[in-house]
Amino acid sequence: MKVLWFSNTPGLANGYLKGKSFGGGWIDALQLGVEAVDDCDLGFVFYTDRSMDSFKYGRTSYFPVQRTLNSKLKRLWARILTKVEYEENMNSFLNIIEEFKPDVIHVHGTESPFGLITKRVKDVPVAISIQGNLNVLAKKYFSGIAYSSIANSWSSLLNKTTQDFRIFRKKAVIEVEILRNTKYVFGRTDWDKRISRVLAPQSKYFVIDEVMRPCFYNRQWSVKKKEVVRIFTTSSNSLYKGFEVIVKTAALLKKKNFSFEWTVAGLNLQDELVQLSIRQQSIASLESTGIKLLGMINAETILDKMLDADLYVQVSHIENSPNSVCEAMLLGMPVIASNVGGTSSLIDDNETGILFQDGNSVALAGKIIEISNQKTFAESLGKAAYKVAHERHDQKRIVSKLMDAYSEVISIHN
Repeated sequence: MKVLWFSNTPGLANGYLKGKSFGGGWIDALQLGVEAVDDCDLGFVFYTDRSMDSFKYGRTSYFPVQRTLNSKLKRLWARILTKVEYEENMNSFLNIIEEFKPDVIHVHGTESPFGLITKRVKDVPVAISIQGNLNVLAKKYFSGIAYSSIANSWSSLLNKTTQDFRIFRKKAVIEVEILRNTKYVFGRTDWDKRISRVLAPQSKYFVIDEVMRPCFYNRQWSVKKKEVVRIFTTSSNSLYKGFEVIVKTAALLKKKNFSFEWTVAGLNLQDELVQLSIRQQSIASLESTGIKLLGMINAETILDKMLDADLYVQVSHIENSPNSVCEAMLLGMPVIASNVGGTSSLIDDNETGILFQDGNSVALAGKIIEISNQKTFAESLGKAAYKVAHERHDQKRIVSKLMDAYSEVISIHN
């Protein structure tokens, strides 16, 4: 079977390209599993900033496509104008398909214009994996910090947050076009299935879970006996990630004289989301709230920090199946997460984790205090999460289901 992937990242080719990496991600982990399948020939299309020939690395054939926005100046100008790529690279995509001659094409995500090939490619089946959904994301973008508090001057035109939002809205229009022409959808939560029934109503839906980063499979969390409760969160500099919820909740915990340290990976003090959250809450410094930012760190460091913590907390305003929650569950950590998107497909409330109403910092603070005072309950949540997560994210099972899905898609299409 010849399978051609389209992805936003170069996957395992990072080793060849010597690109900066923070431990790889789910696409790398899935690729490792697919490469181990003897009768599968994998091709991989990804974006690059410079012109490159195709190459072979490991067991995968790579086809780099140079971005139209391939320089800092072009990207800066495009960001100011909130320009997004549409079909500028369509001929390159079609030429690669003609060269590789795949039996099936798998496009990872709807965030890039790769999926527009569904309009042009008819003789080869094209399956689309739903990672997130930009149409829903755009509606939830300003859930925690109001648009009016940011876009109140001409300077907001150059503001990262408002620029990102305008870019998301434009990409969301393209996403609708991609899904409208999609016949085969790969998803993993009730949330993305329901979305696909509306935006890709003619498609057949396949449940394909995600493989997590390898280092999270072989370690297990245990209950700590410390006076200071250590909370851990992984986030990023996007408004919908809900960092302001952390700031509000930490302030409430401080007022209750609750002894804690809240460590956040993926954010720096200079990040716009952090500064917006500080201004919104009118606090003097993050240190005064018990929050510590680690910036970007690799997977192994994140793993060590999580194992040293007492609790994992997820505060996003919208997610499909947040990998950070999946990794925490794989470790057997007690998890508290906002009940948004597909998160309820991951967590059975009060059985494998705890869900709280999105943005409700009072409820979150109460749940943190509650679970911190119930070590036995926290341990039982972690053990249940560990069992469920290891079944859900089993690499061999997922790769087997994926290969079966490819075969079924090919059979249906022919």
